[in-house]
Amino acid sequence: MSRAEPEGAGGRGASSPLHRRRWRPPGNVVFIVLGVLAYLGLRQLPPDNSLARVRGAGTLQVCVPPDLPPFVSPEGDGVTGQEATLVERAAARIGVPVGWNVQAGWGTAPDPVDWGLRPESCDLLAGGIVVNDETRGAMQVLPYARVGWSLLRGRGAERPAQLAVLTNHWGLVADDAFGWAQDHSGAFQAFPDARQAVAALRAGQVDGVLGLRPEVMWVAARVPGSRVSAVPELPGQTLALGMWKNNITLKRVVTAALADAGRGVDERSR
Repeated sequence: MSRAEPEGAGGRGASSPLHRRRWRPPGNVVFIVLGVLAYLGLRQLPPDNSLARVRGAGTLQVCVPPDLPPFVSPEGDGVTGQEATLVERAAARIGVPVGWNVQAGWGTAPDPVDWGLRPESCDLLAGGIVVNDETRGAMQVLPYARVGWSLLRGRGAERPAQLAVLTNHWGLVADDAFGWAQDHSGAFQAFPDARQAVAALRAGQVDGVLGLRPEVMWVAARVPGSRVSAVPELPGQTLALGMWKNNITLKRVVTAALADAGRGVDERSR
């Protein structure tokens, strides 16, 4: 007498094994769980106290180059200029005065760390900073104006024989300006600041100046008989103040001040 085959052993008449379906949560449940986990993770981060720290210190510390008219220029114990005005308005919103920290090494080396810039030295940075990948990588950039290029011609000059090109901005890539200068002047040289360009114009060393419009207008106001025209072929640049990364609460106050005041700077630069 043969043995009976065990049930489900695969013989004739055996039943097929049952396949159990695994439970999967609905998509909305997954998002809720991830949201809760993210919230709990954020609660573990240290709170941003950048605004409270500035108010507690009683001063908004601002790092600036030694001299960069018309943006920042030393005057007595303080600093004047378009960006100095923006900084003072931001400080007024916070309720503290400005502490100007002049950085003698500003722009003297490829690495800003070598200039002496440190988070403990300043809460803000001002000095004609141009927004590009380099400056965005080094700090939070707080844009306040979009400006174009302009050409100043000295008295009687149509095509400048000697052109000064102002290249004194952190983040400014001047290759396009140098190319334009090569095509539209007899010769050109880079100048580190607008004040030196004024001296060179007065001494007859140059008869033209190419630069961002606020600087060129500042030079023109000091050189009677000069003429200024826009250079639309060159790409416009965005000017900004700088701030160290992750200072969120301080950034909100400064950004609000720039939104109110930046329009005036942009208009004056035209």
